[in-house]
Amino acid sequence: MSSEADKSADDTNRWSVIPPAALVEMSVGAIYCYSMFQLPLSTLSGVVCPAPDDFTTSEIIPVFSMAAGGLGLSSAALGSWVDKVGPVKAGTIGSLCWFSGLMTCAAASHLHSLPLLYLGYGGLGGAAWGLLYMTPVSATMKWFPDRRGLATGLTLSAFGAGAAIAPPLIDFFTTMHFVAPEFLGAASEVALTTLPDGSQSLTSDPSTKVVVATASDAAKVGLSEGVYKLGTGDSGATGAFASLACIYGGVSLACSQFMKAPPPGWLPKGYEVDEDSTAGTKIGVPADIAVRTHQFPLLWMTIFGNAIGGLALISSSKMIMTDIWGANLPNVVTASFATGYVAALGSANSFGRLTWAIASDKVGRKNAYSVFALGLPVMAGTPYLIKTAIESGESSAVFPLGMFIGGSTFVIANYGGIFSILPAYIADLYGSKYSNSIHGAALTAWSASAVCGPMGLALLRSRAEKNAIEDLVNNLGDGKFEEAFGASTDKMDSLIESKTLTISRLMEVSDPSTIDPTPTLYDDVFYAGAGFIAAAAIANQLLKPPNVQQLIEKSNKKKN
Repeated sequence: MSSEADKSADDTNRWSVIPPAALVEMSVGAIYCYSMFQLPLSTLSGVVCPAPDDFTTSEIIPVFSMAAGGLGLSSAALGSWVDKVGPVKAGTIGSLCWFSGLMTCAAASHLHSLPLLYLGYGGLGGAAWGLLYMTPVSATMKWFPDRRGLATGLTLSAFGAGAAIAPPLIDFFTTMHFVAPEFLGAASEVALTTLPDGSQSLTSDPSTKVVVATASDAAKVGLSEGVYKLGTGDSGATGAFASLACIYGGVSLACSQFMKAPPPGWLPKGYEVDEDSTAGTKIGVPADIAVRTHQFPLLWMTIFGNAIGGLALISSSKMIMTDIWGANLPNVVTASFATGYVAALGSANSFGRLTWAIASDKVGRKNAYSVFALGLPVMAGTPYLIKTAIESGESSAVFPLGMFIGGSTFVIANYGGIFSILPAYIADLYGSKYSNSIHGAALTAWSASAVCGPMGLALLRSRAEKNAIEDLVNNLGDGKFEEAFGASTDKMDSLIESKTLTISRLMEVSDPSTIDPTPTLYDDVFYAGAGFIAAAAIANQLLKPPNVQQLIEKSNKKKN
């Protein structure tokens, strides 16, 4: 029994654990909004657009994957430890990790250090995610053995709410600390020289390096297109990370002190559990036995397949909205619109966690998971929506945009439901006694999806972007290319690496009839997501409950 157990447990004060548990989940829910940092992190030097020494998209997207890996590893390794030491100690340590992780990210952006960014958000942030996500769920489930779906739904909907509240908060602090770089003039008015490494400088002063912001680049930060002096200004990332560290670290640390666990075996007044039932806290299959049953790989695949598409969308939601729809509807899809979209996905995540958790108490966990297969046509049909928007023009692209927002919020609502239902699904399959340890092992499926989803997105997008640039260069011709970039096409790779050669700059010098390929960069990502959802649906249908009593007897024989 943990020394933190509330010895005065009764049916009234069990509800008092919900508010602090929800606030802890809300504070760490902000980790889902990593996409809000992708632009300022990729423009630390250039500020208005990426500079040669700035982090690339393929370098910073995997940071989220590492954080997710940290969640899985910490959940699997520390599940039993959380039960042993209690929610107060586990929550306190998780809060300190969250504060330290965000402060390390601030140092990483200030020093322009990619390893520190991985350590802060990926390492410390991932450990905090595991502890601050798992601990409140464990505590509330012990208090509500009679209403497990409701308890986890209330707690984890706060996690999603945190992801809805964080985007405007991050945007506020980023804007507060943003400093515009020194503007040198319009691109047509400033003589530039392309250096051997592909970067550009003033012809009159080669030591003064510059970046050239296109209209689309400048619009993302509210500035004018043109030439800006490299090394001036501030993208706002450092100040935003430091501010959030104080807010989220303080909230989670304070609230963790109020999370108490009930005494072992405690049940609400009037609630009786059959000794042979898995609904209470006395019956359960040990984790080492559960993970070796044939049901566990099917459960693992159900989680992995359903989560991977949602995670790819969440990890880069602001960039996806801007890339796909900013080109078609520049007057609608502004920077603030994209921020609102990220917040909407957070709200859908929260709504799905609460709604699906409560619904699963009525319709069953397996049936609820079966509905998630409806995300397949949404993902598979998105490239068609994008194509329709491109062909119809700006005047008719609003409807496809609305369809995309509706479909993607549905997918994210289902994504939230995966995890609010999961603890109860595990308890239904294997019993509640060891469900926390089994839950930790099952979350490795989420970690795997969080690695494969964002990293797969980065890989597929990078490949599509390079192919698109090559096609635009081929259509442009050698003479026009050299006139625009001050180098021949055989220098294309170095120009791409230095971020001088981009789709947006090529579109400015291409024929006006040329179609911008940016909105199609994610087609393969959506098709892959649809395939994984199909695999998850099949695994869920094959999942049948094990014989719990036989497994417990097997465990007892092993001990003896």
